[in-house]
Amino acid sequence: MFERMSAFFRSVPPYAWALIAGIAIIAGLLISLIAFFLREYGLAGVIKGSALAENSQSGPLEFGDIHRALKPYYWRLILLRLLIVCAGALLAGLLAIPIVIFIIGTLGIGLCCPLPLFILLIPVGWGVRVLVHNASIALVDENLDVMESISRAWEVTTQNLGPLLVLHIILGLIRLVCGLVLSVPLIAAALPLIFALRASAPGISAAAGLVSVLLWLLLLPLLLIAFGVLNAYDLTARALAYRELKEKTRVVPIGSQALTTEATK
Repeated sequence: MFERMSAFFRSVPPYAWALIAGIAIIAGLLISLIAFFLREYGLAGVIKGSALAENSQSGPLEFGDIHRALKPYYWRLILLRLLIVCAGALLAGLLAIPIVIFIIGTLGIGLCCPLPLFILLIPVGWGVRVLVHNASIALVDENLDVMESISRAWEVTTQNLGPLLVLHIILGLIRLVCGLVLSVPLIAAALPLIFALRASAPGISAAAGLVSVLLWLLLLPLLLIAFGVLNAYDLTARALAYRELKEKTRVVPIGSQALTTEATK
C-alpha cells in the first residue's frame, strides 16, 4: 500500500504540486480574510447588541435591529483592527532584530537571556489585550473614530487597570475551564481509534478511524457554537465592565457624539 502511494506521489509532475500549493495558499488567504471580516462583524454585533439590550424596553432584539445599529461602526472597527495588527507586527519586528543579533553574536548563549524578558512580557500582553478590547468597545459605544477610540481606551484602562486585569484573568480562567470541558467529547470520540490501534487486524483500525472521524465531524458544529457562545459571553462581560468603569473617568472624549436615527438606518 505504501509503495503504491509512494509511486503515485512520484508520478505527479512538479508543476502539479506547485499548482496545488498555490491553490491551497490562495484558499487559505481567502478563508482567513472572510473569517476576519465575519469575526469583526460578530464583535461589533455583540458590543452594540449588549448596549441595545441594556437600554431596550420593547422585548428581545431582532437581528435586523442589531445589523442596522452597527453599520456606522463596522468599517471603523475594521480599520482599528488593521491598525493594531500592523502596529503589532512592526513592534514585533523591531524587537526581534536586536534579539536575533544578540543571540548570533553570543553564539547561542544569549538564548538564556531573553527568557526573563519574555516572562515580563506576559502581564504586558494582558494589558495590551485589555486595551485592544476597550478600544473596540469605545469605538462602538461612544461613536469615536479610530485614534479617539484608542485614546479613550488608554484613559479608561490606565485609570482602572487593576479591576480590568482581574476581570481579564477571571475570564481567562473561565475560558480555560470551558476549553478543557469542551475537549472531553473530542477525546472520547478518539477512543475507538486509540483502542483499535492496539488490535492486530488492520480492518478494525480502519473502521475505528472512520468512526472517530464521523464523531468529530458531528461534534465540530456543536463545538463551534459552544465557542461562539463563550466568546460572546466574554466580550459582553468586557463591554459591561467598560461601561461601568468609564463613568469614573473625568474627561469626556473629544468627538464623542450620539448618532441620529437616520445614521443608523
